[in-house]
Amino acid sequence: MGHILCIVDGMTDSEFCGSDYKNLARMAQTRCIDTCQGNTPESLGCILRLLGVKKVPARLRGYAEAVGAGIPVGQDDLILRGSWFGVDQNGRCTLPIPGAEKLETAGKYSYYHMDQYKSLLVFPKMASEIQRIVTYPPYDCCGRPVAELAPKGCTLLEAAYEQWQRADRCLIPWGQSVPSELTPFPQPAAVICGTTIVKGIAKLLRMELIEVPGATGDVDTDLQSKLAATLDAARNYPFVLLHINGADEASHRKDVQQKHDFLLKVDEQVLLPLMRSGHYIRVVSDHGTDPQTGMHMDFLQPLFEAGPSVCI
Repeated sequence: MGHILCIVDGMTDSEFCGSDYKNLARMAQTRCIDTCQGNTPESLGCILRLLGVKKVPARLRGYAEAVGAGIPVGQDDLILRGSWFGVDQNGRCTLPIPGAEKLETAGKYSYYHMDQYKSLLVFPKMASEIQRIVTYPPYDCCGRPVAELAPKGCTLLEAAYEQWQRADRCLIPWGQSVPSELTPFPQPAAVICGTTIVKGIAKLLRMELIEVPGATGDVDTDLQSKLAATLDAARNYPFVLLHINGADEASHRKDVQQKHDFLLKVDEQVLLPLMRSGHYIRVVSDHGTDPQTGMHMDFLQPLFEAGPSVCI
């Protein structure tokens, strides 16, 4: 019997009710978990805490993304995440939009398009600048003037920001980080996911990352393939992390119905087979994500459990 932890990213919000999903409702809600512990509600830290990491490095996010994407990074490099937003006629950020495949950098830094609106920026040998840099996370950008979101504290980054702006779009840098190490996960473990950040977590914790065709990290992800890979991994590893991200992305798009419909699919196509698998199952969200505002939320996350040792 394996232990499967299913993290449904951004599953909860102020309107979330486990009884709305018939299979989740059959699981035992055993307790609530403080995944943020006084920190910003974001996936990297919340997931690491769910995996038992006691001290999450403060400047890890961009580096973890780079590791997950296989992007080369030097020990003295500065890494930032970049999010592309539309800009309205008043110069305010609207919603995330597909990012540029390439960006002119004049050889001063490297730009990597990830997927959808996401990108990474690597500034060589600038790690020492990190303490002076101020940036704004993307979940705090919608509706704000582009001029207010300019990074501060680094001349090169400030100049680059000006070059990235267009009348209809902008690139917002955030999540500045430098290379860090984590203590390996304490037992053999496998990870099934479609998002770069969770791939980075897997690699940093020395967990086996299992690539799944069709795993996109959004509502179009292939749930059946992810389920099959999870159950197969559970035969060979005592611990398996299954990460499902679509509800979080739907919430960022402020699409209430899409989030609800996706959670219904997860409930039927993933949770029901997991409950029937004979493994010990835990289901939890890393943080809440509000589909009304598109922003992450910080509150205790309900933990649902099922399996041979759990009464349901």
